[in-house]
Amino acid sequence: MGRKPRRGAAQARSVVVPATCIEGDRARLAGAIHHHLAHVLRLGPGDAIVLCDEAGATHRGRIASLAARSLEVELEEHRPAEPAPRPRLTLIYGLSRRARSELVLQKATELGVDAIALALCARSVARPGEDRLPRFEEIVRQAARQCGRSTLPALFAPTPLAALLEGSAAAMRLVCHPGGAPLPELLAGARPEELALVVGPEGGLEAGELAAAEAHGFRRASLGPLVLRTETAAIVALALCVALGGRW
Repeated sequence: MGRKPRRGAAQARSVVVPATCIEGDRARLAGAIHHHLAHVLRLGPGDAIVLCDEAGATHRGRIASLAARSLEVELEEHRPAEPAPRPRLTLIYGLSRRARSELVLQKATELGVDAIALALCARSVARPGEDRLPRFEEIVRQAARQCGRSTLPALFAPTPLAALLEGSAAAMRLVCHPGGAPLPELLAGARPEELALVVGPEGGLEAGELAAAEAHGFRRASLGPLVLRTETAAIVALALCVALGGRW
């Protein structure tokens, strides 16, 4: 079975790579990145590619050689990082069961969030330690490769919700909870520099947690009359923030 036809320059695929992979006008890619490019995308010598380092700079080039465990890229153009879209979007997500939390990490990355903070809430069923962070980071990296993001969102280890609420300095702070103003109404015409969004775990936030959020300047935001699962609520709320908050 042969390789698929070569992609043109306009179809160059983007992939986020560690800055250490790039040395001058050459880059060597191995591990999961090599597997994604060579076996998932089926790219080979001569194919155009854009490497995005973790600082947001882009490096255009072509695959020069392909081996069993690594590939070499000859870089032709380097561009500094472009200004990040505004508002800067942070998701504070109440840690839920593994599958739901991992789905939210994936979709939040695809929707372009700038930072994801996993919150330990009263109703959080799963309470993983630092040993789970590498797994979460890999999910984010895979999602970024899949959707062609040029940067990775910052990912913070599971932290008590109270600390995350206290540490938020976003100009606009919202907590998804029934009884608040409709989220589209709150976003209408708002153009904050930074927006922080809290979504609770299964069962939502407890009364004390909601009161603490409001005490720290978070406004209740409703996602409609129906009860949404935690992962659905996070995806819907983020999509609305991206579409109505000025990022598009």
